[in-house]
Amino acid sequence: MNLFKLNDGIKQSLLYGASIALMKGTSLLMLPFIANHIVAHEFGRLEVISTLAVIGSIVVGMGLEDTLFRFAGPESDAKKRRKIAAEIFTLTLIIGLLTLLCGWFIAPLITPFFPGKPSVYEVCLVLSVLALEGCIAIPLGWLRMNNSAFSFFFASTGRALLQALLVIVFLYLERGVTGILEAGLIATLLQATLLAILQLRDTGVGLNMSTCCRSFIYSLPIVASGLVAFALNGTDRWILAEYAGLAEVAQFAIAAKFALAMVLMMQPFGMWWSPHRFEVLNGIDGKQKAANFIALGSTIALMITVSVALISPALIHYLLPESYQQASQYVVAVVLIMLLKELVELYNIGCFNGNTTSSQLVINIVGAVVGLVAMFWLTPLYSVWGIICALLIAQLVRLVLFYKVSQHFLPLNYPVRALLVFTLFSTLWLLAGSQINGLIQSIMFMTVATICLLMVAQHLKLIVLPTQQKVTYS
Repeated sequence: MNLFKLNDGIKQSLLYGASIALMKGTSLLMLPFIANHIVAHEFGRLEVISTLAVIGSIVVGMGLEDTLFRFAGPESDAKKRRKIAAEIFTLTLIIGLLTLLCGWFIAPLITPFFPGKPSVYEVCLVLSVLALEGCIAIPLGWLRMNNSAFSFFFASTGRALLQALLVIVFLYLERGVTGILEAGLIATLLQATLLAILQLRDTGVGLNMSTCCRSFIYSLPIVASGLVAFALNGTDRWILAEYAGLAEVAQFAIAAKFALAMVLMMQPFGMWWSPHRFEVLNGIDGKQKAANFIALGSTIALMITVSVALISPALIHYLLPESYQQASQYVVAVVLIMLLKELVELYNIGCFNGNTTSSQLVINIVGAVVGLVAMFWLTPLYSVWGIICALLIAQLVRLVLFYKVSQHFLPLNYPVRALLVFTLFSTLWLLAGSQINGLIQSIMFMTVATICLLMVAQHLKLIVLPTQQKVTYS
């Protein structure tokens, strides 16, 4: 039996947090530079092209990272654990190779169907990145499972910094959207090569039909539900481009990228919790400890939401040119969408605890149908606000359904009353902050709000001092 102390988890989380901060934070910091070098119409076109990466990553990834966590994570025998990882990694290599070969042949066929009129070459660039993403996800997941946070840090941040440097060079060379995509492919190729070498040294490769079948049975509903979820994270850009134009897509996309800071700041907890959640759940008093950690994650998510929502409008006004200022009107609402998505990832644990994940497919189908109907109904009437309202409704439906179904499969004793009280305090701070103008005032108000919410969370025992808490699992 091993003891996993929370302070060790915090050390890992800090490194994961630094990785994500540099990896995704770099792209966020690059946003003003990119916005000043391409017009809103071109930025909207880049966003529409990028939706191909969203739907493609779902198919190419095949949900195998979750499969790795589910079947290799709880395995106590180190040799068997490496064997399972090797077999899943081999699957990703095969899928990646097939994607690379097929992608360049189908690119001319699918290009005419994309809004924004991308070139065949641009679509090929995106498809090439997709072929490598699966080969990246499994080694990164394996590093997380083995608490190799330093290796994860260097592999992730190296790609982000290289890509940022290449984007700067290519934009100065006036390569535009094509140059941004080329920078992404070069950085991804180098990262995939490095991670493949590390994975092969650690686990090697292997192919086992039993593991293949078990992996596909577990992952196919994840893939299907991911494709369904594309309706809420991809087709929104397509529908908006159809009914409002690429310039409006750019405004919505800018708001979404600033709101992404909420997800970015949530990543340290999520990167630690996701690969360890089944280990905690299967340990001594695992159900209660899992409930406590999910409540902790919810508390952190609410605090981050308030902070990001308070500061983002001021940052948009301060950092971006006049043509993108409309995004400040949307950013708070988009941050709330991100919050609902993060809460879904916390409270869906019961739907992943068995040998199949079909329940989440059904829930995502319901959420997607609700979202699509609302988008087609509201977008022609209210443009960007129509998209935002539709996404809020759909994500709220998903959260309620995931919570109910997960509680059916895996009843957990959450501190519901404390969470509701904390949500009320968070809402009050958010409403009060909506009256604040100016960057300095927003920063000061955000700091006060964060400190007060932290004190409330400790009073409600949603956050416990690290030295007082540990997790034991076998």
